[in-house]
Amino acid sequence: MKNIRYVMLSCVVLWLFCVCTDARSHALKETTATITVRSGQLDILVNTNFAHWLSVLHSHEAWLLGDTELVLLANQGNDQKVTQLKEMVLQRTTVTADGEVLKCTVNQFPSKLNELQKAHHSRSYFRLGCAIAKQKVNAVTLLLPKSLGRVYVSLVVPKQQVVGAGQKAQFKL
Repeated sequence: MKNIRYVMLSCVVLWLFCVCTDARSHALKETTATITVRSGQLDILVNTNFAHWLSVLHSHEAWLLGDTELVLLANQGNDQKVTQLKEMVLQRTTVTADGEVLKCTVNQFPSKLNELQKAHHSRSYFRLGCAIAKQKVNAVTLLLPKSLGRVYVSLVVPKQQVVGAGQKAQFKL
């Protein structure tokens, strides 16, 4: 009787161990965009699942249905894809500050798209920079390419101060 209990307990423990090792963490599936407003500039950091985004952009059906802005071809080289994506991002992204459309540039973009496309959950980011004529901005709008899907957007307005050596920085919220 003790042997049967021992075997059954061992099987349950082994089964629990197998179930626990199969657990996975879940990341935010949506694309995220963080807009940071600093004196005279706007910085936009867009974090997305590049494997998914590239698969959508390789779909002719998605393009025909109007879900994507362009179709990337399978035989295109990595450099061609990077160039096309940067151009598409600049053409299809609209950023305004207090109603004024801003001119933006791509400051950072992944260079190895082929590696990102092969990975299943490969997240990476690109960064846009936009110059603002005013020092104080009251309203900001952002429109990103439709192919990125749903986007979780956050706005950051950092408070900054210079403190001396050994001094503490204090901010009121």
